[in-house]
Amino acid sequence: MKLLRRFVPLDRALHDRAAFDCGVEELNTFLHQHARRGMDAGVSYTWVLPAANSPKGEKKRICAWYTLTVAHIEHTNLPANTAKRLPHYPLPVFVLAQLAVDGQCQGRGLGDITLINALRRCAQLSQRGKVPSVAVVVDVLNDAALHFYDRYPDFRPLHPPATHQRTRLFIPMGIVEQL
Repeated sequence: MKLLRRFVPLDRALHDRAAFDCGVEELNTFLHQHARRGMDAGVSYTWVLPAANSPKGEKKRICAWYTLTVAHIEHTNLPANTAKRLPHYPLPVFVLAQLAVDGQCQGRGLGDITLINALRRCAQLSQRGKVPSVAVVVDVLNDAALHFYDRYPDFRPLHPPATHQRTRLFIPMGIVEQL
């Protein structure tokens, strides 16, 4: 499947959400039912990498996607060496809320490309002063996702673990900006 060269905002008129299947029902359901609603409500933003070879007049298949939102974390959740340089009040962060690659596109490095695109977008927004942030946070969905993020040693655990028992990782914005 040939891909477009860039990620674009999810558009229900252009992108075929229903055909996307990454093999993880929670991620499929989010894209199919909730991603566009989050954008419409102004609480999250979803970017997609569409296929380039869709027949004329048909919606483009989504090969990979990610969703970003913002939140805050408590100063005390950070490791001491990171926290000592930051103010002692809730700190703004980007949340990489979802990231997935369609099953037909897996094994081609699109997970890495999607992650890097998401991190670059966070760095651009932070550097331009549009959305100040001290880090990017990821709530890891399952063991396969944890294995994926383990390949990036700059992602570190937040302490204490998230209350919903998922591993919560972060990468400081200073490192993200170096990408």
